Amino acid sequence: MATGFELYIAVVFIIVGAILAKLAEEYSFPYPIPLIVLGVGLQFLFNALGLTLDVPLEFLAQLTLASVLFYAGLTMNIRETRSSIRSVMLLATLGVFLTSIIAGGTIAIFSPVGVIPLTVALLVGAILSPTDPAALFSVLESGGVRVKRKLFSILEGEAVFNDATAVILVITGFLPLVSGSSGEQNWLIVIGQFAGSMGLGVALGLGVAYGMGRLILTFGEGSNTSIFTAATPILAYGIGEVFSLLPIELHPGALAAVFAGIFMANSRRIGMAVLPKKSMRGVMKNFSLVFELAIFTFIGFTLDFAWFLVDDNIVFVGVGVLVAILVIFIARPVSVFLVTLTDAKMNMKERFFISWAGVKGVASAALGAIAIAGIADANTGNGINAIIFIVVLISLILQGITTPIIARVLNLIEEQDAAQEIASQRDATRYALLHLVDQYTEGKVDSSIYTILKSELEEEIFTLEDELRRVVSERRARLKMLEIREEIFREKLSYYQREYEQGKISDFVFEVQRQELQAEMDEIETVRRQLRSGKESDN
Repeated sequence: MATGFELYIAVVFIIVGAILAKLAEEYSFPYPIPLIVLGVGLQFLFNALGLTLDVPLEFLAQLTLASVLFYAGLTMNIRETRSSIRSVMLLATLGVFLTSIIAGGTIAIFSPVGVIPLTVALLVGAILSPTDPAALFSVLESGGVRVKRKLFSILEGEAVFNDATAVILVITGFLPLVSGSSGEQNWLIVIGQFAGSMGLGVALGLGVAYGMGRLILTFGEGSNTSIFTAATPILAYGIGEVFSLLPIELHPGALAAVFAGIFMANSRRIGMAVLPKKSMRGVMKNFSLVFELAIFTFIGFTLDFAWFLVDDNIVFVGVGVLVAILVIFIARPVSVFLVTLTDAKMNMKERFFISWAGVKGVASAALGAIAIAGIADANTGNGINAIIFIVVLISLILQGITTPIIARVLNLIEEQDAAQEIASQRDATRYALLHLVDQYTEGKVDSSIYTILKSELEEEIFTLEDELRRVVSERRARLKMLEIREEIFREKLSYYQREYEQGKISDFVFEVQRQELQAEMDEIETVRRQLRSGKESDN
């Protein structure tokens, strides 16, 4: 039983985790990594002080999945996704199934004999099938990389739906094989459970979105919008999981959370007025982030290091690395290439990028916690936990850090002028302000409403102008630095020229130095052109 002191320490660590996550984003580093490390540090601290803390990891994982999936649905751009809907749905359904089977099969084949049975391998493959572009997109954004809209919409859409699909597949298909909860598995029943969970998830998502949307429109004054918004994913997921109590055991909760978000973001399509999406997204961004901070920290905290020290179990470290290699370099690429084979508009570079951008993160971590809670054999549970921990860590480090670099190398980024983009936003806001003034002058807007809206628009303009000044100032500073650097190289070249003319260095040495310095100056000129044209993302 945790005391107030123990909970206080845990909360302090989570707050520190939030700071570390922000710093990680600033340096284009996947934020879950410092959180996991922090959790491991918290475990060692508790052990040193003789403290204990019982973490309801399964419950926390379910809340995390609900909030993350709802937020993903709430922020998904339906218009962009519609153009790539075929690829998105194939990746999110058939792609998940293929990744699970290919990963499970290769894990069973290549792992040491007797270490991972086929049933456990298939479960691990299914747990590792969903992607986590939340961490990936934060790295891309902080690194100033904006991938092409088509690729972004595919990765975003795939992530929204494949997380929910993987939850259903793990719980209905592969977990019973390992836990032995349903005896011999009847795959016709499993297919029925899968289809029923999918259909019911959409229906429940629609119902919850409509009901909570009405509450927000009717009573959503002040903090009520925040309360109703935060309650929506928990309600959708909770109602969905009630159906797991039926004899057929349906699990539509994850998909219900996704579609509740999608329907609320597109409320006009379900017969409601427009909801305050900006406020709702702001609430859910912070709400889901808190759960992500907690789940990654406590995954590190609950990892059983003593179990690793047993002679027979140390092999799981090597197995985890092997599984990471198989999932990243075989299962994911093969499934992506097979699923997108019929998409004539997608080239090889785009297929490769989608394969590599399948970063493992919060969905796999949360799914692993849920699955382990349903397995009675502690040794099997610890083994699965160890493998997932290692794979997620390797994926975040390897794929999370290198994906922005690969996007640049493959030339899959959209050219953008940051200053021009901010200036356009500022001008649009100014136009809106002028329109508001005209409406007020004509007596069409009440003075109290006018004062509030005018203040908001003026504050937005001020913020954008401040950001514009910063971007322009940074660009000028970089241009000045390039100018000074070029001058230094020219002085060095001039020095070598004089030394050569005086016979102090040979033709060969002079030519080598001249070519190296000329290459440096050519590079400076290229960067200068890119900066002046606003193509900063290419640097």
